[in-house]
Amino acid sequence: MAPPSSRAKWPSAQLLARATYVDDAGPVRFVDTEAAARYLALDAHSLECYRSLDTGPAFYKFGRYVRYAVADLDAWAESCRRTPGAAPKAPRLPIDRA
Repeated sequence: MAPPSSRAKWPSAQLLARATYVDDAGPVRFVDTEAAARYLALDAHSLECYRSLDTGPAFYKFGRYVRYAVADLDAWAESCRRTPGAAPKAPRLPIDRA
């Protein structure tokens, strides 16, 4: 028997069961910090730090619960995209060889 995977499957069975319960609401719009972190391949702690610094993805507060919209996670991930060689090169500093 293979050892259980340390990475949880996303979406979890629990989340799918809840989604089935709210069939008329459509696809799952909001996820918690743990699921958002897995979606972005980050640690949950990293998202919490980004949130406290106001540099991470947009989030919602429903009472004490923090939730992320999947569309906001996609938009934030796209904003983090960098193209190699697109950044301007730093100017060369003159070297004084006296």
